[in-house]
Amino acid sequence: MNATIPTTKRRACAACTAAKAKCTPQTVNLCQRCARLGKSCIYLDLPQTKRKQKAAPSRVEVLEKKVDRLVSQLDVLTRQNAQVSPDTSNPPTNDLALSRDSELDSTEITELLDAAQDPSHGLDPPTTSVLEGQPSIVDRGLLSETEAESLVKTFQLELVPKFPFVLTSHGETATQLRQREPFLFLCVVAATIRSAHPLRKVFAEEIMNHVTLRVVARSERNLELLRGLLVHSAWYSYPAERYHPQLLLLVQLCVSILYDLGLHKKPNPSFHEQRVLLGTYWLSVGLCGTLGRPTIMKHDGQIDECITLISSTDQLSDRWITPFIRLQSFLATIDEVYTSMPASGGKALVQVTHGSLQRQFDSVRTCVENDLSSCPPSTGNAIHTEVKYIEMRLEELCLRDELWTSEPNSSVRITMLMGIIQRSKELVCAIKDLPFSEIAHMTIITNARICAAVGYMPTAVLTLLSLVTGSVDSDAEAQARAVVDAADYPNLVRELATALETKLKGMSASDKETDVVGSICSKMRLLARSYPHQIRAAVGNVSSQDARPNTSLSAVQANEAVIAPPIWPSIDTDLGHSFPIDDIQWDSLLSGFTGFI
Repeated sequence: MNATIPTTKRRACAACTAAKAKCTPQTVNLCQRCARLGKSCIYLDLPQTKRKQKAAPSRVEVLEKKVDRLVSQLDVLTRQNAQVSPDTSNPPTNDLALSRDSELDSTEITELLDAAQDPSHGLDPPTTSVLEGQPSIVDRGLLSETEAESLVKTFQLELVPKFPFVLTSHGETATQLRQREPFLFLCVVAATIRSAHPLRKVFAEEIMNHVTLRVVARSERNLELLRGLLVHSAWYSYPAERYHPQLLLLVQLCVSILYDLGLHKKPNPSFHEQRVLLGTYWLSVGLCGTLGRPTIMKHDGQIDECITLISSTDQLSDRWITPFIRLQSFLATIDEVYTSMPASGGKALVQVTHGSLQRQFDSVRTCVENDLSSCPPSTGNAIHTEVKYIEMRLEELCLRDELWTSEPNSSVRITMLMGIIQRSKELVCAIKDLPFSEIAHMTIITNARICAAVGYMPTAVLTLLSLVTGSVDSDAEAQARAVVDAADYPNLVRELATALETKLKGMSASDKETDVVGSICSKMRLLARSYPHQIRAAVGNVSSQDARPNTSLSAVQANEAVIAPPIWPSIDTDLGHSFPIDDIQWDSLLSGFTGFI
């Protein structure tokens, strides 16, 4: 006979169960709800149910159990086969062998053991190139051996000082580099070749072909790819696109490959690996911070360890890496602090934040200046540009109106506004006075610093003028004139554009617009032409404050002369009435420069 099924009394009575109501016992066989409603309260005896099953085992646990079972079966079969006579033609069967789900062999067991130890899916990404063995740009006759050799030497002598994170072997020729690291060779050529070279676009498209087929389509990961992408990204110039989507993609791929290779945590990395880790950090943090994107890489212990190790090598350029990283790390701190500042903080928060960051920067600058003693002039110029940019960024809070709602005319803010104008002017002057060889090989980060200075200066000038127009100071017009004269913005920007355009000599107008520097220059000239109109609109109210009400013709003419005094920036005479100043989106153009878009 079957054993009696044990029973248990239901926790809720029949009435509450049917009503799906809460059943709270009042006495042994009566709940509070049934007592309140005068209903019959009945608790049913039901068969005892099994306990709930445990959560389903994970894939790894299932595989481990299956492997254990198969190994046990194999062990039993091995012992049984050892007892069978060698001349037995028909091996015995047993219940264990018959109960197996499938034929068992050593390959299956090996695969299952590997799967149990590594729960990831799929194969490892390839490390060899799908384009390996194809003729290079030299083999195809696009570039001669002599040209290739000259470009590689130029890279070693003039580009490495500005970006000392990717080095070629000492004494290595272009032929040797092309054979050993063909993709890096291609990127070196593309970075070094003149902007007006007719094959520049061809080389840029060749690089993107590698990126598409190798990195995206095949998920290829190796150190040569990373080194080449860093070089190409550092001197990215084509195509110029709003918000730089292709450039951002390349930098993000560098970070992805770095992490896929495990270089962010690899013990005892090689010198090449240390350099690319620091170079990826410098490039990604600098570009993401400039474009207002989240910073993926952080300054951690691995970064500090690599800085210590790389500074002790015999390679002279490795000593230039430390100041680059120190300055970039401090810029990341500025971005993080500014992003977290609440608008309600006001002047007090600005003063505390500015003072704290200034003290930190003074310490960083002291260390950087000590490092500059071993740097060549081009490296020193690049680092001084970064220092000027940081000095400018330290005054940036004066441009955030929401922080000054209670005291818009604060003396603290006015001092900072004058400071950011001066710092921007110093950065622009430093760039426009560089020799041609350095302008021709500026990194994309330096281009971003130029845009920031060109955008901050008129923003600060117009902010100051708005504060002057809102005051009742009798000397307001003189103050406004002093601000405009100190900036000297149109002349300064035109001189900067002229200096940068030396890099673009020989390019057509359409080609200039597809080049990052060419696009920047054309927009800078547009800013210089539009700026006087913005100033005249801002100072009109200042000049009219001193004008007394008078309806006479002479008074009206006198007031008109005051409103447009000769000392204000003059409008370009070559434009005449054909320049559609009203069609220019001034705020959009200005914010585009500030954000390098």
